Amino acid sequence: MARFRLLDPGPLSAAENMALDEVLTRRAGAGLSPPTLRYLVFQPDAALVGYHQQMERELRLDYCREQGIDVGRRLTGGGAILFQGSALGWELVAPWGQPPFNGGFNPVLERICRAAALGLSHLGIEAEFRPRNDIEVRGRKISGTGGMVLEGGAMFQGTVLVHNEIERFLRALRVPVEKLKRREIESLMERVAFLEELLERPADQAEVKRALADGFAQALGLELEPGGLSHQEREELAQRLPYFQSEAWLRQSSTPSGQPAWLCSYLQGEGGSLRVHLWLDRRGARVQKALISGDFFSRPQRLVADLEAALMGARAEPGELRQVVEDFLGASQGELVGLSAGEVAQAVASAGARRTLARSLDQEAAAELFLVGLEPDQALAEQARWLLLPYCSKPPECEYREVPDCGQCGECQFAGMYALCQELGLKPVSVQSFEHLMENLAIIRREGGRFLGSCCEAFYSKHQREMEDSGAVGVLVNLDSTTCYDLGKGMAAYAGHFDNQTEMNTALIERVARTMGHA
Repeated sequence: MARFRLLDPGPLSAAENMALDEVLTRRAGAGLSPPTLRYLVFQPDAALVGYHQQMERELRLDYCREQGIDVGRRLTGGGAILFQGSALGWELVAPWGQPPFNGGFNPVLERICRAAALGLSHLGIEAEFRPRNDIEVRGRKISGTGGMVLEGGAMFQGTVLVHNEIERFLRALRVPVEKLKRREIESLMERVAFLEELLERPADQAEVKRALADGFAQALGLELEPGGLSHQEREELAQRLPYFQSEAWLRQSSTPSGQPAWLCSYLQGEGGSLRVHLWLDRRGARVQKALISGDFFSRPQRLVADLEAALMGARAEPGELRQVVEDFLGASQGELVGLSAGEVAQAVASAGARRTLARSLDQEAAAELFLVGLEPDQALAEQARWLLLPYCSKPPECEYREVPDCGQCGECQFAGMYALCQELGLKPVSVQSFEHLMENLAIIRREGGRFLGSCCEAFYSKHQREMEDSGAVGVLVNLDSTTCYDLGKGMAAYAGHFDNQTEMNTALIERVARTMGHA
């Protein structure tokens, strides 16, 4: 049996927990600390983004600040989570390549998840592993997991949802319900389970810890010995803590302020989502900075940072950008788990291809456009036939807000858009919900032609794949205001019941409408 230390340091802040993750993983890889099973409890509550995510895109920072919620960045990839005081975290740390961390990233992740599921089942529930990294009970997620490899050490971790605090979760995180739609789930509560609700009684944290320890010991052949942090580990933790409290760590995936990210692309794959931004030198010829972010895992941890560095100085031509990515990933022996090298290369090449938009639009305008089923050099080549407008841009009190038409009363932005449609021969449609959008995209696909529309970036990035699968092609202009996702009302908006008003960028919509077919 493999001997593991059982470590329970008690409640820690977000920065303390993340710093300790790094210290234990590095030391385990160097043989300086023993393989360890440790528990994590956060105090105060902590909103954590994945290693590759942008904090301002994933968290409602104002709400977190007002509510005294810590914000932090995990060392593992994946999506953002709210780690509430009632939740229990667990993680296994050991040298990479040694049991139980032998056999490749995905097999290890599955092995660890099945062990955690066995432990939770000891509590009287039927927990099981669901690819790619979830633990479920009767189809409902009770624990998400992730892992990383760092300097010879590896860490795989998960969170057990104990008490139902879903409203706080939704308010702290920007959680578009479309992420769940992709997995054919109708509502968040049908997807997420809480231990106390499953047990129909309060869950004692000590009881959960014992169950998890038994599951890991039984499934992985571990001999667990309770122990604390060594003097050397405490010293390294104190040395590394300031960095994990710093803006340099928290904002490492943020975009440069004041510079429009007009060279951008989005990829929604089965294994995660990817967002690429490129900034060029003053001549507009070569990459000055690259930023690759999103909800995914990478192995090793520094793979994406090294890829970004490899792109610096490359000519901003799609073919060369694609080749740089393919060559780098081929030589690195690393991977973005769940995303192929070809998908990553295509996403970077697509960002570079947006240079062609500058022939007709300035960089600031190009940064606000999302493309559906079109390459950048095709985007403005033909006149649109439909104008798709979001119902949420009508006033909440408008009697036409919940019908797919408009009375053209002249008291909101729809009046100007309808006048534009009459002038240019476009068919206006007030999109009432996601289902209504897909119905209209099917009509557009059958009748041919292109559409012009308006939506927010969160909606586009999560629904890109579904819109492209519809076969309709067109251009979307970013909303120019606070959206349902900013306000934590994505679920209501998804069903057509968002009770606030958004602002369309009508000037840019008109500009693009007049440019399409004349570029």
